[in-house]
Amino acid sequence: MAIFSCENLSKQYPKSGFQLKNITLDLAPGRITGIVGENGNGKTTLLRIVAGELNNDTGSLSYFDSPLSADQDWETIRQRIAYIPQRIPKWYGLLRTNLIFQASILNIKGDAADVLVDDLLEKLGLTEYAELKWSEISTGYRLRFQLARMLIGSPELLVLDEPIANLDINAQGKFLSDLREIVNEPGRNVSVILSSQQLHEIENVSDDVVFLKKGALIFAGDVNKIGETRTENEFEIQVNIPLEELMKQWPNASLKMVGKTAHVKLPLEVSSTDFVQTIFNNGGIILYFRDISSSTRRLFNA
Repeated sequence: MAIFSCENLSKQYPKSGFQLKNITLDLAPGRITGIVGENGNGKTTLLRIVAGELNNDTGSLSYFDSPLSADQDWETIRQRIAYIPQRIPKWYGLLRTNLIFQASILNIKGDAADVLVDDLLEKLGLTEYAELKWSEISTGYRLRFQLARMLIGSPELLVLDEPIANLDINAQGKFLSDLREIVNEPGRNVSVILSSQQLHEIENVSDDVVFLKKGALIFAGDVNKIGETRTENEFEIQVNIPLEELMKQWPNASLKMVGKTAHVKLPLEVSSTDFVQTIFNNGGIILYFRDISSSTRRLFNA
């Protein structure tokens, strides 16, 4: 079953002239889909359309294997979707009290509410913060609270806009790890779609990746298939020796400096190991190195 799918979806903003165009996408249960791309390229627009927060101009949408039509009960569909925007709305009172209240809204009361809320608090590392207020917890734990609040309704589609943008590196890793565990829970039928600028972290946790550039879909598919049809390898490197002369030994090689980082393109037969060994053989000390041959990072340079 497809949790969500769209075909030739488009959305235009007449004042700015920006257009999200011809997006075709499928979201499957038990999978995490990461959306990447530079700011202003349509990530939030796409997420808001998926979450039902924004209408599309053209194209077809389908939720839970049913094409969206005017005669459908949209509120029933919305109950199966959870959306967490980048700016989390402030809440008042104690954390656990808020979660119990949310459970009661969904007609989960008494012992059932206590068990559900305490289970979520434990899973998301919130137990010791249960009796604290908004002002007494960090941004990372506010995000976890919002996730716990959304999970009370057992959504089948979870949409998150830049959830780790304001978190430190440790909090980013913990949140994404928690998200992976939630998706993998037996019996939980959920698909997650989230956007982020943190490419390495998102690619590490995602099953599928969507790359948007100027509102267009450049890549959508299995994260392991990025760069599968490439004709060259690409590396980023900071090194203490000049690379211009070194690069001349490889035909059709290219070098572009972005600050202190060299962006290198080499023939497919030159692996990352070959390149690094060549640097060492010439007395180089590597300060930073990343193989982006199979990363969406290479699409930013296309």
